[in-house]
Amino acid sequence: MIGLEKEYPFCSNPDCQLYVRARDPGVIGSGNWAEFTDGRIVGRSIYSGLYLCDVCGREWHPVEAFRLVGDVESAMRYLAVPT
Repeated sequence: MIGLEKEYPFCSNPDCQLYVRARDPGVIGSGNWAEFTDGRIVGRSIYSGLYLCDVCGREWHPVEAFRLVGDVESAMRYLAVPT
């Protein structure tokens, strides 16, 4: 297991069922594939600089970055949008 897998959640969306870390209770194993309780198996990728499961990543919109960052100016810098 590499440090990245230990430190960060599988999916960075706090509303996602896969917002878990490899060391969390009930988590078996580590890596880039996970299973939802309904049996769906998904991967993860980097979307807008964050690890997200593929389900959340497909729904990810730049507006989420504004919500996470807290203000428009910081979000524009985060997204590298010229102001």
